[in-house]
Amino acid sequence: MFVKFLIVVQTAIIVGLSVWMYNEYVSNLYLQTYLASRLQGTGSIIGVMGLGGLVAMVLVGILLKAGNILGDIDHLSERVEDQTDVAQARLETSMTMPVLKVAEAEPVDEISRLHRSLRRWNERSK
Repeated sequence: MFVKFLIVVQTAIIVGLSVWMYNEYVSNLYLQTYLASRLQGTGSIIGVMGLGGLVAMVLVGILLKAGNILGDIDHLSERVEDQTDVAQARLETSMTMPVLKVAEAEPVDEISRLHRSLRRWNERSK
């Protein structure tokens, strides 16, 4: 509970400081000039680095979540291994596999229909 409260407080502080900095930038001509001169030529580098950092954070989050999921799967697979022998014995005797017949598409034009009928006649005459 304390950690959630701390995260909410930190978020509120960051948002508050960001809004204050934006308002200061909009209303202060000297700050605009200073930042424009400091970021001249390096703005694109900062943007790329920021995007790279964002992508890295997302990848780390995905890897951490995948680690948690894999840990849960390993834990579940230990339980399933004990019950596998009984389940496989029941499934092997009663499982039948349905076979689907593949139907060929009917031809659209007259020559294709004629060719199809000649092939059928040839197959039946064998």
